[in-house]
Amino acid sequence: MEKVGVVISRTPPTELAFEFEVLEPGAIATGDFVEVPVERGALLARVAGMQAVNAAFSELGVVTEASEYGLRLPSAALLSSEVHVARARALEVITEDGELAPPLHPPSPGTPVYKASRESISRLLGFREGGVWLGEVWHSGVDALLDPESLVCHHVAVVGATGSGKSHTLGVLSEELLEHGYPVVVVDVHGEYGFLAEEGYRARALKLTGVSLKPGLLSPDAVAEATEMTEVQRDLLHLAYDGLEGVELGDVIESVERVAREYGFRRETVVGVIRRLKTLKSMGVFAGSEGGVPPEELVEEGSATVLEVGLGLPERAVNALVGTVVWLLFEARRSGAVPGFALVVDEAQRFLPQEEDTFSRRALRVLAREGRKFRTGIMVASQRVVGLDKDVLSQSGTKVVLRMDSVTDLSMLKLLLGQSARLVPHLPRGVAIVAGVTVRYPVMVKVRGRKS
Repeated sequence: MEKVGVVISRTPPTELAFEFEVLEPGAIATGDFVEVPVERGALLARVAGMQAVNAAFSELGVVTEASEYGLRLPSAALLSSEVHVARARALEVITEDGELAPPLHPPSPGTPVYKASRESISRLLGFREGGVWLGEVWHSGVDALLDPESLVCHHVAVVGATGSGKSHTLGVLSEELLEHGYPVVVVDVHGEYGFLAEEGYRARALKLTGVSLKPGLLSPDAVAEATEMTEVQRDLLHLAYDGLEGVELGDVIESVERVAREYGFRRETVVGVIRRLKTLKSMGVFAGSEGGVPPEELVEEGSATVLEVGLGLPERAVNALVGTVVWLLFEARRSGAVPGFALVVDEAQRFLPQEEDTFSRRALRVLAREGRKFRTGIMVASQRVVGLDKDVLSQSGTKVVLRMDSVTDLSMLKLLLGQSARLVPHLPRGVAIVAGVTVRYPVMVKVRGRKS
């Protein structure tokens, strides 16, 4: 192991924190992992901060007085006496038999400090051999290998500013899950995931309107939201669905007219509902109901379906359609008709708004709350933390945080990342802080390049 410093007692070491003098400036940096020999093993710690110290400049006013009175500044020999001091936070002790234990004793002053070995870092962070390869722990050469089961079943939230690498990160995760045999369904807003269908994966791209959505099997809430029905029209539609005797559009219209007569709805209300239903058909929403792909066929072991949702439809209609597909897929999973799967949703703030109660938000919330029981998960990406549904964000067991500089977003991230949040505005493109159930401590990861 490479020796990088020596424990000092400028501030007495404790079992939780200590300082060490760095032997070679630049050999260690904030965020790096180090280890110190202790009784019965090695204390693993992370560098929390660095200081440059020079006794010749320890008093305020030295430079000002030298300039004002024409005094000589300290000699070159004194200037070269600068030392670097690192502050380290103790994390765990790796015992001689390879077990992890809490730090209970401080390291002794004068004890050498070494760069942590790759094996120690992997053991500390809980990486799994053969796991999902997200990338490399920053400046360590250690592969970040995350447990795929925890990743999927506990859900993932990827957040970052525009251009920080969110879609790329979701693409990498999608590749890895496919290689681990998980079915993946991608909600593709901007046509960025077609590479999965082009580059050696079992994948297909499908327009959202190519999914077989029988009108009578849809939620009346989704239909009403997609067509912006009034409250009275919603009431009529709900009653019509309660008495529905078939699944085709004609069956729905017939039920609307029958219920309207029974309950005495005004004719203009009936006409408005029927017109809106026919408008959905004319826009192609029900185009896949004949010859389209049934929702349960979107999920196949080890394969991906990329749903292209940039259809030129009104945003409300697209959102309601996405919510409907999610709802039908999860119902198919609950009934055992499809295997567990990962749902990837880019631009998630569009389908999971924090303030607005949309059908897509309701469907995705149900999946986030109950998916774990059915080995099914959601991976979302958003430009903002604020504006994304808090329920789904809190249910996401793994957070992948790329560069962000919004003050309101950063204040929320402090609750999730602790001290690591201060690094978020300074992260290079493609470097993320990963925190949650798949890593034992928040860690900076350089996301790997896509294989496809």
